[in-house]
Amino acid sequence: MSDVAQSFALQSELRQIANLVLLFGFVLTLAGEWLLPPPGTRWDRARFVHGAHNLALWLIGVVFVSIVFGSTVWALLQWLQMRGVGVLYFAPLPGWLHAVLAFALLDAADYVFHRLSHNLRWLWLMHAVHHSDPRVDATTNLRQHPLHLVLTQSWKIAACAAIGVPAWVYLVHEILNLAFAYWHHAAIRWPRVLDRALSWLVVTPRLHWNHHSPVQERTNSNYGVILSCWDRAFATLTPPAEEPAQFGLAALAAPRWHSAFGMLATPWRARSLPRL
Repeated sequence: MSDVAQSFALQSELRQIANLVLLFGFVLTLAGEWLLPPPGTRWDRARFVHGAHNLALWLIGVVFVSIVFGSTVWALLQWLQMRGVGVLYFAPLPGWLHAVLAFALLDAADYVFHRLSHNLRWLWLMHAVHHSDPRVDATTNLRQHPLHLVLTQSWKIAACAAIGVPAWVYLVHEILNLAFAYWHHAAIRWPRVLDRALSWLVVTPRLHWNHHSPVQERTNSNYGVILSCWDRAFATLTPPAEEPAQFGLAALAAPRWHSAFGMLATPWRARSLPRL
């Protein structure tokens, strides 16, 4: 089998793994929330309604992203790899070093886009849909505005082209990104010792829970998803303290912001809110 054929076979297997992580990661997270819930967490009707709204928004986002991109993302990533597009392809690097650098730089690009999503008003109005969730749990990871999903995917494609990210490295990063996102948002009672030990290398739940605090200084920190080094390097790390007593955004606390339609309309309805 040629190197190209082997590469495509590996990428096909990684795409299947990504689909499994998407499905079973959500199921496992829900099971963890049932077995090891934080103090005061209740499985009541309000929680199921909250989850249904987040799931509905995610389904709308999946359809929207599919309409915009179709299968072009995967085809474009393969084309970029075959043509050697990107800075890293200009350096005579061993394959393993190219892959490690590509992964790290792609993760840095995610950090930059996440930080921009908090600092550019027009991006924040879309990203605020995710942050407005008053109950951070497994379904919060699904709570993303469709327009923000499209812009996120566009940014990732541009980053891959600029950096020189092989398609299979992009897929590995996406698999880990998804797994970490489930881990961050899960309403599970994680051991503090484990959280503290891992936070020196990766973003842990308590680091990310700070990011979902309604306190603005905490919301505008801890932008990393996988590696915590970017927040340390750019002085945007807020060390984890106690679990936030509340999550969400005070300006978007009313029930009308949390239906599927309310979340879709947030970027337009919330433009006049001065404290958002």
